[in-house]
Formats: sequence, structure tokens, C-alpha cells
Amino acid sequence: MEQTEERKLLNELHFINSLTKEKEKFTPQEGNRVNFYMCGPTVYDHSHLGHARAYMLMDTVRKVMRDYFNYDVHYCMNITDIEDKIIKKSNDPEDGRSFQEIARFYEEDFLNDMATLNVELPDSMPRVSEYVPEIVDFIQKIIDNRYAYESNESVYFNVIKYSEDNHKYPKLNTATQEKLAELLKDGEGVLEQENEKKNKEKINEQDFVLWKKSKENEPFWESQWGKGRPGWHIECSAMSHAIFEKYPIDIHAGGEDLKFPHHDNEIAQSEAHHGCDQWVNYFIHVGHLHIDKQKMSKSLKNFIKIKEFTKKYDAKKIRFLFLLQRWNTIMNFDPEKSMTEALAKEAQFLEFFKQAKAIIRNFDIKKNPQKWDAVDKALNQKLRDTMTQVHHHLCNNIDTPSVILELGNLVGETNKYMKGKDTQIKSPLVVNIAKYILKITKCLGLVDQDPFAYNASSDETGEEAKVDPFVQTIVNFRDEIKQLAFEKDNKKLLIDQCDKVRDVDMANLGIKIEDTGMKTQSNWIKEDPEVLLKSIADKKEAKEKKIREKEEKRLLEEKKKSTPPNEWYSTFESDKYSQFDENGLPTHNEKGEELSKEKKKGLEKQMKAKVKKYQKYLDTLEKQAKKKAEEEEKKE
Repeated sequence: MEQTEERKLLNELHFINSLTKEKEKFTPQEGNRVNFYMCGPTVYDHSHLGHARAYMLMDTVRKVMRDYFNYDVHYCMNITDIEDKIIKKSNDPEDGRSFQEIARFYEEDFLNDMATLNVELPDSMPRVSEYVPEIVDFIQKIIDNRYAYESNESVYFNVIKYSEDNHKYPKLNTATQEKLAELLKDGEGVLEQENEKKNKEKINEQDFVLWKKSKENEPFWESQWGKGRPGWHIECSAMSHAIFEKYPIDIHAGGEDLKFPHHDNEIAQSEAHHGCDQWVNYFIHVGHLHIDKQKMSKSLKNFIKIKEFTKKYDAKKIRFLFLLQRWNTIMNFDPEKSMTEALAKEAQFLEFFKQAKAIIRNFDIKKNPQKWDAVDKALNQKLRDTMTQVHHHLCNNIDTPSVILELGNLVGETNKYMKGKDTQIKSPLVVNIAKYILKITKCLGLVDQDPFAYNASSDETGEEAKVDPFVQTIVNFRDEIKQLAFEKDNKKLLIDQCDKVRDVDMANLGIKIEDTGMKTQSNWIKEDPEVLLKSIADKKEAKEKKIREKEEKRLLEEKKKSTPPNEWYSTFESDKYSQFDENGLPTHNEKGEELSKEKKKGLEKQMKAKVKKYQKYLDTLEKQAKKKAEEEEKKE
């Protein structure tokens, strides 16, 4: 894309379409309704962080389309519960479970992980095992259209015939033929790779299986071709048709690794079934999650299970982690470093909502002027500019990192504004900004409850509502005492008492009181008592450390002034010199080597200056002693 096009602000949703490799304006087939199909999990093992990224990001895309762009989205995600890996696991004597038991166990495990990650359930979730009759009918139609053939009770798709009839194959992958052959073999399933005879059943080497003849100890379903089960690729084609019925489907999504053979084969099967050249309008793909520069996968054994990661980080932190990278690009993940920015961003937004809530709570329209000045107007313009930029970024392939950056800048400017005097703050302006930031973060899935409500997730027990009256009373009392302290002689005593209320009494209740100025009302925020007390203790320790360091520096300077010149070098520079003469001048360096005449001459010059300085110090002491004696004599 040209640079001039990138600079142009987009006003309508655009996606990078894997079919065309271009950024294209999104136009649904039927008005505002969107049919959105997402390739779901193959339920044979625990899900890992790579799966979390794919499903959380597509959950965000769905939310943005529905809650920001106001599309009527039907989000369908399948469950693949008939597949070679599941069957192979069920045939393992050490496992002892049937393939149905394995599939149901890991399906529930996957859905529990998604619930923990706050990923919404799809609008429809077809299981392969429940759609076998529809899959059989779908395959038969492809045979009737002369693009598939039965061979030894299995059915294969005829790639050459399909290509000869002016259909492009593959549409998504542009790899070499050698690489495509390798990927195609992987896509046939682990059990098919172990069965070398299958190649003899095909007309063409690149043909792929639609219906697999079941072997011994494998599950099967009846069909007109014999006992068998669906191939992996046909499952999604048939189920998406069963759910949506009409074509083309608006959006088909999945991981980058599904482009070939899975999605390319889906396209071929579906276009062969429908007799069309456009089965899906927009294919979108989530980039891989890499760890140590390799794709995170079960086969490489370099994956981190979702349930392990969620023990350390909650859903919002993990979503921040993923949204700080573009969803369609590779993300390099470092378990130690990658969360740093995500945690900082989450903390920035949480703190903003707390501060905004405090400002709104304390606002009194009777006392506060509402005439806007230049500062108010500038902040309002920042809000408007942010809204324009955020809209552009959401239109631009739902560019979440840029959206979060824009919101973060607005938060920063609003924080500066809220730190001004209460008489200058226009609470309605803060409310508008907070509502907008809340709206966008909700669309991104970063907020699931209203942080301004008393029953928000941070205050599920209603504790904040209960303590509000007496907390506000104490805050007001403290403000009055603090004001009196600056009008009376016992200033320090009163200020100390106010600080005790803030740093001890209220802190133990989990109430953080923030001073906002001499003549302005303080803000309070509900915090975890342990965290708050530790923060106060850390600040106190830092202050005391600074005082100690200052005192140590003063004592050192005093010692330097009071040390006689003949002892100065042996006291303060003993690390530089090893021997000294009768006047205390160094004669040898730290290695025991005699100093040069030039060096000795320089030290003698320094010594003369020290003698003068020391004599001046003694004269000062003598004057002070004389003055003290005279004062005592007067008293007598």
C-alpha cells in the first residue's frame, strides 16, 4: 500500500483480506448482518497461549464489529471432535478413554479456559459429531458435480479436475509446489500419514480426502460409500453451510497456519459444492505466537498452557498483552518480559478510572464555576482528535495497538488536567472523557463492568458504598484541621495529626487520601490495605534514608574540616597512598612505589592550602567559644 493511502483517514471498516492480500473496505452481503465463521479447536489436549491469542483476538474483532460498528454479527465457531489426533489418543492403552470421552473432556476444558479469559461464547457452536449426515450430503453433492470420486470406500477431492475447470487452487497459499505437498500431507491427519496404501487410492497425488474409510479400532458412521468418518477439511465447509445456508460467507477466520491446506481445501470443496467462484468474501488470519523465535505448538513441546498462565495473570492483563500487537502479525513472546508493557498499560487505565471517579464524586456544581477557559477547550479538542484517530485505527484492520496508544495519550492529558485546582476542573468534561474511554475499552474487551459503579468488579461486595458517608466525613474533617494548622501557632502538631489520619487510620481501612492543594478538597480512593500501607512505609523509608544520607554527608564534611592537615591524607586517601612522612605527606603510592618529585611537589602545595583552611577553622572555633563565654558572663 502506498504511503499516501496509509496517511488517509479511513471512515469505514477495512480488513486485510488474505484472499487478495490487500486492505479492502468491508461490505456485508445483507445490509448490516454479518456471517462470521471461526475455525474452532480440535479437542484432544489442553489449550495453550497460542490458542488464547487467536480466540481472544477474534473475540475482540467480533466485539468491535458488534459494539462499535453496530453490525448484527452471527459468530459461529466449530468444535472438531472427530479427528485423527483424538482417535490416536483413544487407541493409546495408557489412556483408556473412548474418543467421545476424550473429546468431551477437552471440549469442556477449552470452554473453561475461554470463560477464564472472558471470551464470549459463540452464537452457534456446531460439533462435527452432530453434523455427520449433513457432511455426507455435502460430499455427495461434490461427487454429483464431478469434483470428487469414491475409491475403496473413501472419497477424494479431484484437485486437477477442479483446476482444469478454471478454479484457482490454492487461493491463499503461494508457497512452492514442494512445500505445498508437504503441508498437504500434514493436513491429511496423523493416521493417514501412517497408511501408505492411501496414495494408491488417489487419482492425483495432490487429491485430498473428504471421507475416510474406517480401519480397525476406529469410530465410524454409515454412508453410501461404507463405514467411515469425515476428513478434517470437509467438516468446516459442511457445518458453515448448515449454519449460514447462504453464500458467500462474509468473514472466515482462523490461525495463520490454517491457510493451507485447511482453508484452501475448504474453499475448493465449498466452491465445488455450490458451483461458484466466491464462497467467502473476506478471509482473515491471526498471526502466530512465537516463543524463542519458534511457533508455539504442541508438536514442538514449547507451549504454555492457558490454565498455567491464568494462575499468574488475569484475563484483562492477558488481553492487554495481545492487543498491544497487531492481531494479524507474528507476536514474539518472552515469558519474563512480554507482560511488562501490558501490566503498565492496565495500571494506567485503572488508575485513570479511580482518579476520574474521585473527581466526579467530589464535584459540587453549586461551588464550581462552569465557564470554560483555554485549558478546558484544549482538553475537549484532545478528546475530539482522539475520537477521530481511534475511529480511523479501528477502521484500519482494527489496529488495536494504535487505539490503545491514542487512549493512553488522552488519559495522560486528562490526568494532568485533574491534578489542577478543583475550581478549574469541569466535571462534565471529565465525565465525557471517562465515558468515551470506557466505551472503547469495553469494545476491546478490556473492561467488562462499569468502573464507576459501586458494584463494579473491584467492589463486588458493595463495601465502597457502605464506607462512603463516614469516609467523606473524615476527609472533610481532616481538610478543616489542615486549614486551621496554617492559621495557628501549633502548625506542626496539627499537620502531624492530619498525616496520622491519612497514613495510619484511613490506610488501615484501605482508604488512600490524596492531597490536591492547600485550599482544595482532597480525593480518596479505595485500595488494598496491605498495598497501601506498604506504599506509605516505602515512602517513609525513602524520606528517612534521604535524611540519613544528608546527615552522613554533613558529618563527613565536618570531619574533613576538623581533621589536622598532618592526618588528612592518611585518613581520607589511605586507599591511594601507603607511606607518609613526619608531616603527614604521602611518599609512596598504594603499590608501595615512591612518588615522583613532581607528584610530591603538588601534594605539598595542597598541604599548604589545607593548613590555611584548618587554621581558619580553628579561628572560627575560638571566636565561637569566646562569644559563648561572653554570653554566659552576661547572664551571671
